[in-house]
Formats: sequence, structure tokens, C-alpha cells
Amino acid sequence: MLARIGLVVVALGFPAVVLVKIAAQRRVLGKSPVVLGAVPGWQGWVERLGPVGLLFWPAVWASGAAGGLTIAAGARLALGLVILVAGGVLSASSVVLMGRAWRIGLDPENRTDLADSGPYRWIRHPIYAGWLVMVIGSVLMLPETIVDVGAVATTLGVFLQALREERHMLGTLGARYAAYAARTGRFVPRLRAR
Repeated sequence: MLARIGLVVVALGFPAVVLVKIAAQRRVLGKSPVVLGAVPGWQGWVERLGPVGLLFWPAVWASGAAGGLTIAAGARLALGLVILVAGGVLSASSVVLMGRAWRIGLDPENRTDLADSGPYRWIRHPIYAGWLVMVIGSVLMLPETIVDVGAVATTLGVFLQALREERHMLGTLGARYAAYAARTGRFVPRLRAR
């Protein structure tokens, strides 16, 4: 029962955080923070696939909560639930902490400041790190092939998007971003600066 409640909370909670943040950014910026496909060429088309993950995972969690997917038992279930919720907290809080800089997609016209407080002090992509942790928790909790395939696709997509964002930020902020990247890890804290 606790597992189903946890899945419902994550299935409804994370999209709610994103929708509230989109509305808040729209008020602050005077335009939508969703800028998918603004980058030219194939990368813009690939970027448009990103929201599939934003729809896929809540659907998986809701299906698990409704009994449509197998839920693990015992220690695997407990560990998966803790990891899933911890990843959700990291990712959702990082969305909020990113402030005005938060967007969905790369905005070539965005010359925002660097988010470097909270988890951004140690990790360049805590939103994505949280997603990856949520994916691990999901794989543990929901032993289904569709979940495993979604985990592989999400991990690849997150990694590629993180690289694209880093190139964008380096081009936008130059040496300041290079110094930030040298002292922070991409998805986990760096043990020592490069």
C-alpha cells in the first residue's frame, strides 16, 4: 500500500512542480520557458523528444500505482521507493532553486546568470541527477521490461542533453562556466576540482 501511495505522489507531484514552475516563469519572463526545438538542425528535433520522458515516467508510476505493472516486494521495494522519492525531492527542489534561469530546452537568446547555489554548488545538473536517481528507484520498484527500456532511453537522453547544455553555457558564459565546471561534477559531486 505504501508503495502505491509513493507512486501516486511521484506521478502527480513531479508534473505538478513542473507545471507550477512553467506558470511562474511565464509570469516572470513574459513568455513561455518551454523553448523546445529553438536550436537549429537535428538537435532541435531531438530536443523535442525530451517531453516524452516527462510524460512516460508519470504514466509508468501511475500504472504501477493502479496495479498495471508488477511492484517488487521486500527490500528491493523499500530501497526502490526510498531512492525514487529521494530523486524526486532532489530534482523538484532543483527546479525551484534554479530560479529565473530554468527552461525546458535550450534558449539561444537566453543570457541568464549561472545557478550555483544549493545543489548546484556541487553538481552542474541536479535536476537530471534527480531524474537518474528516480529512474534507478523505478527500475528497482517496477521489474518490467518497459521500465528497463525507458531507463536506458532516459539515461542516454539525459546524458546527451546535459552535454548540449554544457556547450551552450560555455558559449554563453565562457571562462566563468569553465571554472564552475572544473569544480563541480556533472551528476554527482566531484571529489576534487580539475
